[in-house]
Amino acid sequence: MTLNRSDYLIQRLILIITLAVFVFSPIAAEAFLDTFKDPKDGAFDTSNWLSQRTGFLPVPLFISDPAVGYGLGAALLFFHESPEDKEKARLAGDDDIISLPPSVTAVAGAYTENESWILAGGHFGSWRNDYIRYTGALGLAGLNLRFYGTEQRDIETNSLAFNLDGFFLFQEIIFRIFDSNFFLGANYTFLDATMDFGIPEFIPGVSEIELESRDAGLGLVARHDSRDNIISPNSGHYGELLVTNYDEIFGGDFDYTYIKARSLSWWNIIPKIVLGVRLDGRFVSGFAPIYSVPYIDLRGIGALRYQGDDVVVAELEPRWDITDRWSLVGFIGSGWAADSIGDLGDTSAKVAGGVGFRYLLARRLGLRVGLDVARGPEETVVYLQVGSGWL
Repeated sequence: MTLNRSDYLIQRLILIITLAVFVFSPIAAEAFLDTFKDPKDGAFDTSNWLSQRTGFLPVPLFISDPAVGYGLGAALLFFHESPEDKEKARLAGDDDIISLPPSVTAVAGAYTENESWILAGGHFGSWRNDYIRYTGALGLAGLNLRFYGTEQRDIETNSLAFNLDGFFLFQEIIFRIFDSNFFLGANYTFLDATMDFGIPEFIPGVSEIELESRDAGLGLVARHDSRDNIISPNSGHYGELLVTNYDEIFGGDFDYTYIKARSLSWWNIIPKIVLGVRLDGRFVSGFAPIYSVPYIDLRGIGALRYQGDDVVVAELEPRWDITDRWSLVGFIGSGWAADSIGDLGDTSAKVAGGVGFRYLLARRLGLRVGLDVARGPEETVVYLQVGSGWL
């Protein structure tokens, strides 16, 4: 289903480009198409277009998470190249890799077959020669999900359907510590939501329960970032420790603590081979709403499918660069979910993995895009990847 829809969108894109060629004069058309040709290898590349003030990257969204079903959407990504990198590119004949993280503004919307939807916008900014990083997002969403509890129940039985409608806001700012690869900062998360629960028919006179709530928390974050590229890394390390306290004093209705600790590493072990290693832990204490309880996050497993107060995930992803533009990737991971750290060893691992490909769409940005086919414990899922599948 996903591939058929992508073929349709590609055909529509080709038609639009063809019409543009006829509308523009031959000279203008040639200049326009040259914008998407890399002067280094002559391949299709969007670096020059994205570095312009009006440059944007349209991204078709193919939603395939088992939690919400298949769906379609679209996003527009606007890349804002730093003045330092623009000058470096000019002096190098537009042939140099962007060294500083590009600032990116995005707007997106999507709709799925189970009538879930989302409208959102966000911005990532890198300022003062990457000494300050800002991330902000806000949006509206209506999600139809299922809650399976924390006992890893069967996918067809013993689950509770619920709808989550709400407004969300996220704000974060971090600061580099001197000239090191370490950052410290804080973030704020806010969700104003209404949850509707479907009630089994055997309860007479009751069809649904509706709850209105707010969830708000202030987090302290420490990061280490030595990646060579923040979009599609080839080497380096990304480590993060985030401790978020959700409390009424921040504007919410729940009191709990959420801890996220993860390590993402990439090694260029031999020429053309990049190995990625992911270790990820999520832990919650206190009374958290069901949508905030950690879950196993792996390609091939739906969101909220396997939840627990304590969740640990490990994943490997090798990438083989067949050419300078085309790559093959493989990935396999395991996740454990339990109600306490001591019980993690007693739970069975949930394994998911698959294969995919990547194309270097914007060489100067290091942006790779492609498709992944993943198999989880229950089903096979196709994902569109823009950048790393871990970020």
